[in-house]
Amino acid sequence: GSFSVTANRVGGVVAGSIIPSVVLFYICSYSCWSNIAVSFFSNAILFVWVTFSMYIKWKDGFESYAGLVSAFTATNIMLKGCDGCAAGTLVTPTSSYSNLAQMSLGIVLFIVVELVFCPQSAIGLLRANVQQHMKLAQQAFLILFEQNVHNSGVMDQSTLDQVQDIVQKTMPALLADQAGLLYEAGFEPLLWKPPFSQAKYQAVLDCCQRLLNNTLVLFKLVTWFKFRIEQRHLTLHKKLDVEKITRKSHEAAHSVTAKEAWAFSTVELGRAIHDTFDTLYDLFGDNFMYADGDQTALFMQMKEAFRVADTDCSGEIDADEVRHMLEMVFALSGAVKVDAIDSYVHDFMEIVDADKSGKVSFDEFMDALERGLKLEVEVFQHRSKKVVGLASIAEGGEAGGVEGVEGAPVDDDDHHHVVLQVGSGDVRSAPSPRTHRVSSGGASPLTRSHDMLNVDSFSLLEISQTMRTTYAQWLMEKNRFERVTMEELLLLNCLISGVSGIARNLALLEEMTVQQ
Repeated sequence: GSFSVTANRVGGVVAGSIIPSVVLFYICSYSCWSNIAVSFFSNAILFVWVTFSMYIKWKDGFESYAGLVSAFTATNIMLKGCDGCAAGTLVTPTSSYSNLAQMSLGIVLFIVVELVFCPQSAIGLLRANVQQHMKLAQQAFLILFEQNVHNSGVMDQSTLDQVQDIVQKTMPALLADQAGLLYEAGFEPLLWKPPFSQAKYQAVLDCCQRLLNNTLVLFKLVTWFKFRIEQRHLTLHKKLDVEKITRKSHEAAHSVTAKEAWAFSTVELGRAIHDTFDTLYDLFGDNFMYADGDQTALFMQMKEAFRVADTDCSGEIDADEVRHMLEMVFALSGAVKVDAIDSYVHDFMEIVDADKSGKVSFDEFMDALERGLKLEVEVFQHRSKKVVGLASIAEGGEAGGVEGVEGAPVDDDDHHHVVLQVGSGDVRSAPSPRTHRVSSGGASPLTRSHDMLNVDSFSLLEISQTMRTTYAQWLMEKNRFERVTMEELLLLNCLISGVSGIARNLALLEEMTVQQ
């Protein structure tokens, strides 16, 4: 059973019992004097009703099962006829009333029986289906793109068979189930829960279908290239040493070759796509089933901010990366350069690094943000001779703050000053230390909450564009395209195009998750 079957069953019983019962009541009231009249009108109404119900059944609409139930229910009512006519009673509405009572009780029993079996939520099953689709697409992407680049286009047959089973059997079956679950989710009673967006999940289904198409193209491309290798003994000219190139080395002072730039953009895009797959897997989980758009957007910003801070694409950030992140935060806030940045980095690691491993994972980063970790920027407009100086972070118990101290006298000009506040808000009863303001009456601080999640747009598409650009530069460098075989050129071009399509569809899925 399902919610749609229950809804159609109840609808068919209601339609097939109420209207035929009312019609039978009038037939028995005005035609009871003649059995021929009762039979004629009863059979005529029954013929019309069954014909109409069968039309609904065989036109294959969403209410087809309701038409079948309505036909059987109406037949059961109309074939009884007028039981009281044989006894000479002129008007006998008892039969119609009893039919209505029986059918009403049957409807209640239908609903009770459905609830006894504790049916699973169709919306939950739909979201779990999308999760499985994301995991399989991520697995296929890892094999078809990253391993293909690492292994110079050579892949063993067992790996290809594994991918073939994913892209030609498992993922299409999931999409077929997803379409059915999308239909069922429209009938699920939500009561106090947020309304179900049919248009949103239809767009998700379309995006998953395009994601499968992109993956299928990559699979056929790799299969074709493997066939060409076996026929002509081809191999990629040079393998990209993507393991040795990270964002740090790419941003170093030494001259970066086109090959290094392409290798870096390749590993950067691969990491970004994997992070996006993981993010979407979390967003379609039970924790975000009834989350609003703001909560979803906040989580996505957490993931993106952490990915931007993770310069070596290792999945963890160390003290150097934290320093770079804090410097970026101060730069975005328009603050003056903080000389004591090392103390802030130390206090950040003390608070966020729960296992004291020297590195911060995303779970630790998100847990700290949920417990109240923030950067607070305060801008003071001073008219006195005293200013508030930078102070070290004071950590007390579960709460941390910044305590201001008086500095050297300055001119009367307005002075903008930034204070870093790092704290975790587990203890609600005890207020965290606040920044002391200057004693002069003219100071009017303006506080801007800057919580390290200031990511205006997701950079997945930008990284994809960078990969295409660096690939073109690498291909045009010293006319390299003239020395590349046609098979290699087709493989690389189609890989770049297919991965760009995957990145575009993942970006669309991210946008749709914040829609209500």
